[in-house]
Amino acid sequence: MVTLNEMFVGYNDGKTEARRRPNFEQSYFDYNGNVDTILSDECYLLLGKKGTGKSILAEYIKKKSEEDSNWFCTISSYKDFNFHELVHLKNNDIKPNEYKAIWEWLILIELAKQCIEDTSNKTIYKENLEKFITNNFLDLKITMKKVVEITKKASIKGMFLSLVKIGGEIGQDKKYQYGSYLDYLEDLKENVLKCLKESDKKFTIIFDELDDKFRNEDLYKSNIISLIKIVDKYNSYFFENEINTKIILLLRTDIFYVLNDSDLNKIEEDSSVKLEWGNNISSDSPLFDMVLNKIKSTVPEFQNLDRTELFNLLFPEEIKYRKANEFILGRTYFRPRDLVTYLNKIRKKDGTLTNFSANEFIATEKSYSEYLYKEVKNELYGHLSDIKINEGFLLLKQFKKAEFNYHEIKEYYENRTQLYKNIDLEEILKFFFDFSVLGNKQYNDAQKKYFYSWAYRENIEVDFDKKFTIHLGLRKELNL
Repeated sequence: MVTLNEMFVGYNDGKTEARRRPNFEQSYFDYNGNVDTILSDECYLLLGKKGTGKSILAEYIKKKSEEDSNWFCTISSYKDFNFHELVHLKNNDIKPNEYKAIWEWLILIELAKQCIEDTSNKTIYKENLEKFITNNFLDLKITMKKVVEITKKASIKGMFLSLVKIGGEIGQDKKYQYGSYLDYLEDLKENVLKCLKESDKKFTIIFDELDDKFRNEDLYKSNIISLIKIVDKYNSYFFENEINTKIILLLRTDIFYVLNDSDLNKIEEDSSVKLEWGNNISSDSPLFDMVLNKIKSTVPEFQNLDRTELFNLLFPEEIKYRKANEFILGRTYFRPRDLVTYLNKIRKKDGTLTNFSANEFIATEKSYSEYLYKEVKNELYGHLSDIKINEGFLLLKQFKKAEFNYHEIKEYYENRTQLYKNIDLEEILKFFFDFSVLGNKQYNDAQKKYFYSWAYRENIEVDFDKKFTIHLGLRKELNL
């Protein structure tokens, strides 16, 4: 019999999975054909909630590019990137466009690095770029964080040979003076675009982990809006001029929706792909398809089993009088990370088992709930201060009710305002609803059953007139 130790269900983090499993692409589950869609001419903005698989999709694209000698692909990570550093490099454009020039500069440098790696390109434009990068940044492996540090010094050395007319003849005008990045932005742009145009290769840059330093403040939001707009501009240019180049942005959905600009609705409708994993609790959920696909790809004995057979083999029992899929998915936010984490906790507890039994789901429920609690706190971070997040959860924990009406918690809160002096009750309940700590519950008299409304499953607003219910996945951690 095959044990859980022999089954691979995935890693909590997509980048870790790609790094630790050399052939991870063989077990990658491309739900809804999202890879082809984000690589299409129309789309470049990949939106998804935290833990929905944005980074591993990027890693999959990068892996596929390595199988094609004519495809250059780079994942540019902005983890730990300090957006405040760009304050010194903004231009005089009106808010929120004041960071477009510096993002254009960073994008062009990324593209220049790829152009230089194209050994088949023998043009003067590539030579210009090689001189420029070598004289200013020394190394093609330089991070964008280091590029910003150098750019801030305003001592960029121009090494381009711009093509100009001299007495009716095309000549070369040498530029060697030092200046700010704005002095050489157009030169850089000219050489990069001509270099790309002359190449028969494919170029892709993916911006990842832009949300690592998210704060719901104007500086961050203006930066991301500026980046989205300049990427939109360049992708349109590449398409219109038949240049085989693409810039892809990965961004959390909750962050995108706090941005405010007249162009963003058009960009969302025309150019975005949303990583969503359904909204129904069912054994047919694509989340189970993802896990079963990973298991089948690593266990030869399961290759001839159909989906239903394998599901029933691995999840054979009801759990607390609920179907396995209902118990499991009801404790997730319909994200791959949640399901993978729950299953891995069972594997680590007893890897000699041959299936994911009801007893093991119950035994690891507290540990899983602690994980989910940390995840949602991390997701709220940036939208709310730490003290508001902590006091909000303290309120739910001390109130000790898994379901309640607004007037009940309001009375409890108002009698203890000294304990929760940093939060506004309606504000914290709204945020908790938006991030699905809480849902709404309502009884339908006609159908004689309760209905639950969750922000992670529906595009809805909080209803203070309906009963609140705390997410099942969080209850153990909140001692409910």
